[in-house]
Amino acid sequence: MRRIGWPACLLLGSLSLLATSPSRAAGDAGAGNTLYHTTYKCTDCHAAVLTPSNPVRSGATVAGLQDALGAVAAMSQRYSFTLAARPADIADIAAYIASVTASAPAAPDLNQHGLTGSWYQPATDGQGIEVEVFPDASAPGTGFMQVSWFTFDTVVGGADRERWYTAGGPVVSGQPTATLTIYRNVGGVFNAPPVTTAVAVGTATVSFDSCASGRLVYAFSDGSARSGSIALTRLTQNVTCQATAARPTNADFAYSGNWYTPATSGQGVTVEVNPASSALFLAWYTYAPDGIGTGASVQRWYTGLASYVAGARTVTVELRETSGGAFDAPTVPPPATVAVGTGTLTFQSCSSATLSYVFTGGTNAGQAGTIALSRVGPVPPGCAA
Repeated sequence: MRRIGWPACLLLGSLSLLATSPSRAAGDAGAGNTLYHTTYKCTDCHAAVLTPSNPVRSGATVAGLQDALGAVAAMSQRYSFTLAARPADIADIAAYIASVTASAPAAPDLNQHGLTGSWYQPATDGQGIEVEVFPDASAPGTGFMQVSWFTFDTVVGGADRERWYTAGGPVVSGQPTATLTIYRNVGGVFNAPPVTTAVAVGTATVSFDSCASGRLVYAFSDGSARSGSIALTRLTQNVTCQATAARPTNADFAYSGNWYTPATSGQGVTVEVNPASSALFLAWYTYAPDGIGTGASVQRWYTGLASYVAGARTVTVELRETSGGAFDAPTVPPPATVAVGTGTLTFQSCSSATLSYVFTGGTNAGQAGTIALSRVGPVPPGCAA
């Protein structure tokens, strides 16, 4: 199994500024094809060849494309004085997208636990995101999406260049995208107080064209001016996600999600238990053991992978530390991942677990202990002890 990751796709860049196309009563799909691929270079961040299996659904109508231009920060920054000001071009691009999405299979409802899991982009293997959806968390039809994002600084280096973010926001049945706030936590100590505070540093828009593919568009407001779009592929097989109203459950997969210790809130573990792939994957977002400094250089993250047998409630994983990557970008050589210890994850119930660990290398060499974990949020339907 490969590690999570994705390639760079910077939204900000030079534009080919052409005169406004002639006004039309209805969009012209042929003209929209040219505008999409050549004039506005939408292929910088979206698929070069749109097909029913790889559509950009939210742009298939004029209203949907206008909403994206206004609501997605990265698109507003790029197109506010060009495409956004040219209604004829918007109509043409929407007509082109509609022409290829007309026969596309239905996208999955975002308000379902089945989208929970590990997502990555193969071109930059070594970084990625973990998703958990809490369906109907606020009200029937309105849930909540929690994302943990494991990546790197923009400067390549050692473990002190590891970076992680979290993101969260509502998901609404029938809506094609979810708008999330991106947060950063710093100032913590490995498996010890203090509790750290999440500080908003940007926004993200998440969408899924299918149960196996999606996209994360991000724009940071922390002064870095980072913005981009990341094509997401599911790391493991789909277990319960459906594009229909059916909502199957799975007793093992329902253990997937976010786990933490209240006394050290601000760090935790995201787990995917996947019986379809016979695998358990975890991502552990934490800090350096000495807690030196209050900046992002104290952030650390680890991944763990193990074979999984359906019904197992105790699993031992190899803990790995990854370094040498760059934020949302490929590197040569690629990031290096090394084994730094072992962890044993035991589920006592659907809402409580323990993680025992022994580090033999890396930043935490010599550290050993056991962490009592509680589930973040409600227990997913179908969980069985």
